[in-house]
Amino acid sequence: MPRRVDDITFVPPASSHQQEFETPLASAVYGLDFHFKFTVVWRLDLATGLRHNSPRSAAIHHVLQRAKEISSKAMLIHHAALQVQLGDELATERQVPGTHVWARAEQVKITVGDEDLEMARKHVELLRNSTFKLAERDVERAEIRYLRDEVLTDVGTATIWWLQRNGYQVAEAVKLADHLAELVKLAQREPATNWAESLVSSVERAMPELGDAHRQDLRLHLVKALSVYGGARVAAEFADQVGLPAGEQRNNGHV
Repeated sequence: MPRRVDDITFVPPASSHQQEFETPLASAVYGLDFHFKFTVVWRLDLATGLRHNSPRSAAIHHVLQRAKEISSKAMLIHHAALQVQLGDELATERQVPGTHVWARAEQVKITVGDEDLEMARKHVELLRNSTFKLAERDVERAEIRYLRDEVLTDVGTATIWWLQRNGYQVAEAVKLADHLAELVKLAQREPATNWAESLVSSVERAMPELGDAHRQDLRLHLVKALSVYGGARVAAEFADQVGLPAGEQRNNGHV
């Protein structure tokens, strides 16, 4: 009886390996790292026809790349949630591109040193305060623009604005006419603003549809451009004048 092809086809035996590994893992803040410990599990699929000279290194490197894609967007204070997410994501076995290696991770553990965690909390607080200050400055700028461009344009408009906010006390408005006229003159003088604020104002006027949520992104793009073409000193001065957090200056402007 002739033998079937299936009977003589060689099927490589399953080959599975595992090893513990630990290393620092980058967070969203440069210089503050998670401590990443896991067991990498890999197997070799010889039927693919592909090969790699160091399957162990390929497996570990692949798992680390997958982990870094997630961790690099996370803050240290979120280490507990990150451990759960990495444990879920890395449990899925994936083929290392261009090789016969398939890898996944088990027993994922993320820890953070007490000193680093305290620094991370301070960093978050700094970002929070900077964000609030930037928002306050935006409100102040908007109010100043409103008063200068729409209210204190002439004595008549300024008088009507005052009447609306003071119960239409006409007699009092007449008494204040000279003062309102003086305010109009002062408001229409060319403001002696810093060049950085003038640059931001000019760009924002060119894009009136720009939403509040994108105003900080605009400042970050400007500080990066200034860093490239004007150098670190110019970029740092701009960032300081427009209220960018120190960390945002370095990360986006390379200051």
